[in-house]
Parts: sequence; structure tokens; C-alpha cells
Amino acid sequence: MFLLIQKWHKKFGVFAALFVICLVISGVAINHSEQLELNKKFIKTEWLLDFYQINPATEPIAFNANGSWATQVGERVYFDNIEISKDVEKLVGIISNNETYTIAYDGQLKIITKDGGIIEHLTGAAGVPAGMKEIGQDENDDIVIKAAHGYYHVNINDLEWKEYGYLEAVWSVESVIPTKLYDDLLQQYRGSGLTIEKLLMDIHSGRFAGTWGIYFVDLIAILMLILSCTGVWMWWHRK
Repeated sequence: MFLLIQKWHKKFGVFAALFVICLVISGVAINHSEQLELNKKFIKTEWLLDFYQINPATEPIAFNANGSWATQVGERVYFDNIEISKDVEKLVGIISNNETYTIAYDGQLKIITKDGGIIEHLTGAAGVPAGMKEIGQDENDDIVIKAAHGYYHVNINDLEWKEYGYLEAVWSVESVIPTKLYDDLLQQYRGSGLTIEKLLMDIHSGRFAGTWGIYFVDLIAILMLILSCTGVWMWWHRK
């Protein structure tokens, strides 16, 4: 009996040791994730991104103003190829004025330079109306917004908002995004969708392989418990 248990103890021990090493390495790395900045480093490997299905849920939408683009890919908004915002529900449009650009989304306005530098970020606290549907410009290049409860006019310099029943404007309209920009943004979106920390946590918990992976890690844990018990039993038997 002792020899049989010893035989299987060695075989299971070698099998379990390989996975224990993986769990130890991933566990130590996760514990020091902040110091190693693993939550800020992203996986670029295409097959892993495909495995995790890192793709926008809907097709990108884009607006053009004076040769520059505001594009929503998934929940992110880009100015040309520079990411300027995350967790966006709906991009409304973009207008240009004197080498600056105003991008509208989710009850917010972002005024940026041609290089993508943020000049100002305006929200409802600054008077931006809720329920924005369109953004455009009047003949004086002032901002006009069509919102849920009417039309609004604002001079961006003094931020004085005025409400009207109706206003004429040159509205920002959705445009067909250039193929090269589309490909660049899609690659950028995918390349910032999976952190090393997320991958290590999934490997450590077994979630990398789905539900069966979790069960497999549970099996390894049970196996380690059995090995511990049989190891103590053999030590006691020899003693």
C-alpha cells in the first residue's frame, strides 16, 4: 500500500508542480501589479486579442471638420489618431474655429488644438445642455447646439448660453472615415483593450480557458490537498 501511494504521489506531484509554478509566478506578479504597472501595459499579440474578442461592439462613426476627424470607436473618442476620451455613449459631432476644434458628446464639449491638446473641457456645470443631438456653427462661427429641449447658442469665449425655439446652422454630419485612419484606430483600440494584469489574473484563476479552466484550477487545488495529505501520511509511516 505504501509503495503504491508513493508511486502515484510522485506522478501527481510532477504534474501538479508545473501548474503550481505557473500559479506562483502569476500570483507574485499580480501582487506587485501596481509597482510593475501591469495595469497600464497592454497586450499587442493579435491571436490573444482575437481570443478575447477585443473589437468594438458597433462600427465606428466619424465626423470631419476642416480636414480633421472626430471618431468614436466602441466607447472611445479619437481626434484624428489621438484618444481624447473614454466611456463615451454617443459622439455628436465636431466643428472648427480659428485653429481650434470643439467635439461634442454625452452632454460635454471638449475644445482642443490641432495637435490634440485639450484647451477646455465643458460639462453641464458650464451650461452645456443635456440631450445634445447636433452641433453646428452660425454665420459668426459661434456654436449652435440642437438638444432635447430646444436650440442653444453660445460664444465660446464668454460661455454665455442662450436658448431659442429654432436656429439655423451648418451642422456637423457623419462622414465616411478614410480607410487608413479606420485601420489605425481599430488597431489602436484593440491594442489598448487587454492589460497584462487582466491576462495574468485570468491565467491565475483559470478564467483564461473559460468555465472549464476554473474547474481545472479547482482540480489542481484538490490535487495539491491530496498530495499534502499523502505526503504527511508517508512521512508519518516512515517515522
